Amino acid sequence: MDKRRLGRTHLEVTALGYGAMELRHLGEADAARVLNAVLDGGITYIDSSPDYGPSEAYIGKAIAHRRHAFYLATKCGCNVDEQGQHLEPGHVWSGEQLLRNIESSLRLLKTDHVDVWQLHGTLPTELPGGQADAVIQTLQDLKRQGKARYIGISFKNGRADEDLFPAGYGQYLPVFAQWGVFDVMQIVYGGLTRKNETVIAQAADKGIGMVVRGVVKKYRDNYDELFKQAKLDELCANDESQNTFLIRFALNHPGISTMIIGTKNSDHLAANVRAAAKGKLPDDIYREAKRRLDAVGIAAEK
Repeated sequence: MDKRRLGRTHLEVTALGYGAMELRHLGEADAARVLNAVLDGGITYIDSSPDYGPSEAYIGKAIAHRRHAFYLATKCGCNVDEQGQHLEPGHVWSGEQLLRNIESSLRLLKTDHVDVWQLHGTLPTELPGGQADAVIQTLQDLKRQGKARYIGISFKNGRADEDLFPAGYGQYLPVFAQWGVFDVMQIVYGGLTRKNETVIAQAADKGIGMVVRGVVKKYRDNYDELFKQAKLDELCANDESQNTFLIRFALNHPGISTMIIGTKNSDHLAANVRAAAKGKLPDDIYREAKRRLDAVGIAAEK
């Protein structure tokens, strides 16, 4: 599987990563089987969060002994109790909350550091001090201490009833990029959700490692119809599925370091690995796919 440098970091990550949110729907034994299959499939980037129920604990129990084989990303600002239950408000943006998060995450993950530590869905208005905010200072302090090798931000999806759902929160990426403090950013992007295509390229040009999610996620009920409307099925190789095509489409974006795709199903995981192993779409197919998507209004925001 193709490996790519994660922005200006020293991490070489597989172009396909694993999003561990779906583990919350599994028991410990099944989660262990999936996590070991992730590593056996060659994936080297695993993304979790305190918000994902038992996900961090499952990772620690199942694959901490294979820590050398993968890079580990998690998140902070999450307001959960000792049992992983969500509290109100859902996120707290303070240095004290981040300190609680990192100590809990390291304990559950059974490691002395995470490779990427991300603010989970904050907005610029929630950090009124900008790059000098206490939250940012805490991120940087823990980076200096070695508990987080690199720091970043994961942009929220929002809810389906919100105007910015699912990819509109990418409008805040340029603001955060100007602060010059984040090594990594995670954002929604896919062939059927192309809104952030341009800002991803711009951030990558600044040396920010770009992680995308939602590559095959059907954020709206009409995504299958949009795929057909754009006649992308005509561009699929023999026996190529919609998901395979969309994974390969995302591989063509030069600004993307890795895409995280979550699943609780080992067969789906194996299919994703095979799709990523096929590599990018041929350049002419990629250009034609973008042209057809543009024609039906699925385009990058300028």
